Order: sequence, then C-alpha cells, then structure tokens
Amino acid sequence: MNKKIISVGIFCIIVVFSITSCDTAQKGLPNIAENRKLVEHSKEFEKKIYKVAEGVYCAVGYGIANSIMIEGKDGVIIIDTMETKEAGAEVWNELKKLTRLPLKAIIYTHFHPDHIYGAEAFVEKGTPDIYAHETTDNAVTRFTSETAPIIGARSMRMYGTYLDKKAMINVGIGPFLSFDPNSTLGYIPPTKTFRHRLKVTIAGIPMELIHAPGETDDQIYVWLPERKILMCGDNIYKSFPNLYTIRGTWFRSLKNWYRSVDIIRDLQPEYLVPSHGQPVAGAAAINRIATDYRDAIQFVHDQSLRGINQGMTPDELAGYVKLPAHLAQSPYLQEFYGKVPWSARSMFAGNLGWFSGDSADLQPLPPQEEAKMMAEISGGETKLAGYAKKYLAGGNYQAALQLSGYILRLTPENKEAREVRIKALVALGERESNANARHYYLTEALEMRDKFVAQPKIKLDPQMVKRFPLSLFFDSLAVNLDPVKSAALDKSVGIKFTDTNEAYTIHVRRGIAEITPRLEDNLDMLVHADSVQWKEMLAKLRSPGTTLVGFKYPKGNMIEFANFLNNFKTQSLQLSFEGRGK
Repeated sequence: MNKKIISVGIFCIIVVFSITSCDTAQKGLPNIAENRKLVEHSKEFEKKIYKVAEGVYCAVGYGIANSIMIEGKDGVIIIDTMETKEAGAEVWNELKKLTRLPLKAIIYTHFHPDHIYGAEAFVEKGTPDIYAHETTDNAVTRFTSETAPIIGARSMRMYGTYLDKKAMINVGIGPFLSFDPNSTLGYIPPTKTFRHRLKVTIAGIPMELIHAPGETDDQIYVWLPERKILMCGDNIYKSFPNLYTIRGTWFRSLKNWYRSVDIIRDLQPEYLVPSHGQPVAGAAAINRIATDYRDAIQFVHDQSLRGINQGMTPDELAGYVKLPAHLAQSPYLQEFYGKVPWSARSMFAGNLGWFSGDSADLQPLPPQEEAKMMAEISGGETKLAGYAKKYLAGGNYQAALQLSGYILRLTPENKEAREVRIKALVALGERESNANARHYYLTEALEMRDKFVAQPKIKLDPQMVKRFPLSLFFDSLAVNLDPVKSAALDKSVGIKFTDTNEAYTIHVRRGIAEITPRLEDNLDMLVHADSVQWKEMLAKLRSPGTTLVGFKYPKGNMIEFANFLNNFKTQSLQLSFEGRGK
C-alpha cells in the first residue's frame, strides 16, 4: 500500500491538545501605557524563597504559582509543582540548596495546570507518593480534552503570553505564566487520594489534608496542626478572587468557596501560605484577611441572588452588585485578578442558565443579522463606521468596540473598522488594572494587527501523553466529527488495544460519533492497535502513516481506516467577531 496516500488520507485527524499557533505574531504594541496599580502590585511577586517557619519554605515569583517545601525528618514534601517542567526544575534547584533530604511526597492542592505540570522535574528516582483529592485526576482529564483548544486560546489572551513586558506587567496573582515554545509538561497522576479529610504523617510530619472546594471543586488545604501552619491553595490570594475566569470554566460555587474560607477561620492558623503571592504571619492578621475575603464572596453570592429574584438580567446584575466600601478598600480585594461584575454574571448563569429572562433573548437575531440591522439603522456601513470613529474620538471606547464588531462581521477586511477596533481595544486595555481584562484587550488588538489567533506553544512530554487514559482521546475524537462529511456515513469501527486489553467501538451514524468502551457486534471494521502509538499519533508525536501501517486489520484494511479517521477534523480558531455563524 502507498504510505504517502495514507498520510494524506488522514491529514486532518484530530489533535487532542491545542499546542500550535501562528508564527506571524510580532511581539509588542506601540506606546502601551503602564498601569501604575499593576506595577505596584508586582512587589507581591518578588522572586524569592520565603522562609515561612523552620523547615517550611515558599518559592514565589518563579512562575504564576508558588511551590512550597516542607522539610521532614527523612525527606521533603513539595506542595504544588509549577506550570511546566522547566519552571519546576528552576524552583527545585533552588530548594535543594536548603536541604540534602530526598523528595518524599508531592501534594497537589488542585488540578489547575500551574500547580501540576512541573511534577516530573521534582521526581529524580522512582515515583513518590502523590496526594490529591479523589476528583483531581478526572478534572485534569476533562480539562485537557473536549474544550482544550478554546480554553488554550483564551488563556493565552488572559495571561498576556503574546505581549511584551511593558504591556504584560503581571498576571494579577503571579509575575507571568511561564509557557513558551520550549516548555514541556510533566504531570504525574496522584497515587493517594481522599474524599473529605485525611490525617497522615509524611517524613515524620503529622498533617491533615482537608477538602475545601472553592476556586475548584477539588481544592484542598494542607494543615500542620502542631505548628499552626496552613497551605490554602487558591482559596485566598492577594486579589479579589476569580469567582469566574474569562478563559472559561465550569461554574464555581460561591457558597462552597466562602464556607471553605470559614475553615481557615475555624483552624486559626498562625501562618497562611497561599499558592499565589507571599505568605502571611500572625493569627489576627490572617483572621482579618479571611473574614473580609469570605464576606466579599458571600456578599456577591447573596446580592446576586437578590437581584436575580427581582428579575434582573445579567447585564443589569453586573451593574447592581457592588462591594461595600470597607470591603472594596481591602488590599486583598483589589480587582487585579477577579472582578465583581464577572462574578455576578457567573452567578446568573450558574443558577438560571443562559436565558436572561427578556423575551427578546429567547430567539435573538443571529450575529450576522444583528450586524445587518445595525448597519441599516445607521444608514449603511459607511455611516456606522462614522459613528464608531465618533465614539472612539470621544473616549467611549466600549461603544467603538461594539460598533466596529458589527462592521467586521459584515466586512471582515474593512481596514477602517479594524483600525477603530484595535485602537478601542488598546485604550480599554491601558486603563485596566485587572490583569486578565488588560491582557485580553491588548492581545486581541495584537491578534487583529498581525492576523493570527493566540494559542499555546508547548511541547508534549511523551510520558505524560502515555499516562493519559484512552477515554480522554476518544472524548476529544467525538467532538471533532465533521457533521457535513459524515452526514451519509453509517459505519462501526472497533479498535482493540492489544497492549492494555482495552477496546472501543466508534459508530459514526449520520453526523454522530457514538463511542462505547467495548467491541460491539456486527462491526464494519476491526483494528488491532497499540495504545501508546494511538495516543502519540493523535497528539502529533508520531506520523499517522507510519503508525497505521503497524496496526493489524482483522476486518477491513489500512486505507479504509485512514478514510474513516478523516471524518474527524479539528476546526481552526477564529476571533469572536469573525465567527462562523454567517
């Protein structure tokens, strides 16, 4: 069989991870103004190993998150491992200067990438005990599968990864996200998990792991009761919390979050070590911070529901919920990372779903039709562009942004509208002290100027790909079925993985890919495959042509299988106003 034909036949096969991006992006936007509040906030992330207490150290400023070391009698415990192997290695090299003891265990406070993907850098011999909540590994799998492409792109905007240092001052809870084209990921799944609380002694140190859902449902605290030291993960950091994150997330329960902060107040720690920013010492200071923090979260929760029960729409709710002055002035509640209006909107969506309650939103005009209507009302695209320029000149940058979006939906290459939109985005970004909003505005301006879509550039570690379950790859496969290409197809393909004794059936049935974790009856095709090679092929770590030729085909053949896989096709990302619904 012709391998060249096979390779072309599955050229568009799904890639599970969003790891490539356009190389046309140029660093920097001209004359971007610094935000003084963000510049001052950078002091919180001075690159330093902080000695919290004897034998307890916190590495701050090496990446977006902290890594914490507890020195025991015969080994050390690492809490959180940074976002990449490279960042993890830098931290570990510094921490090893403080002790000669070996690594005894790793604890993940939660599943977010900046806390788990540097794990392999800390592991030098064998695999240590790795502690986490029982749901952490499933959350990692879910996070890296079905929505990875869009969350990857939105994360790059939110963290300002494509911006230069003048535009990207800090990321609100850390100095930067250390992802670049040379970064590698090294997550190791947990080996010891628990549900509610776990008392354990590691390296001679008695501690308690406490489930404390907040920023994530799998969030845990690490409590050293004899020393009154608490590692609180991401449930407290020096910013108004990300009760909703603009990169996109599952609903975060505000009630769970403030109740988890109440655990901190009940424990009365004398040292608080967050996974972002500097440690805090003193029981009174910690209690004051925790009380303000939980009060702010409960206020947003309660007042959002109060507004919802008055019939407010999400837009109305965003303007209605405002923190009381004493909370708005707290150093720990400045909106460097989260925002109150975003949190109120999330409360609406999490409790009532997408429908605003306004009948006009039951079946709204498609974006393209709305853009046509706005142009018609204005007297045509030229006059609409005139209004956009007028608002821009008058400093109403939000109006200019929205109007330019209508024009670009109708005529994407309209240079005048693109210029208006870029200027509006830059102006909105410059005046933002919220790092996430600043970066999102400025990155979209850069994307428009250089005509690319921001996506992560990361090297996948083959060992990490090997560890991911097959179910992750099949979940991603299903959501990338091309409904047009497969509209008339009705075919069942079974794949038996001979090295793991697992099996899956993919039944493509007129635009639907039903996937079951077993071999079904009456298969049209049967393939015997190696699971590692299958994963590496889908992750673009090996060539499809050379991979498929090594599989066996008890029923069907390699050409048929390649053609079948070609029904699964990833779509290129576009900017929001250039959406496909036209």
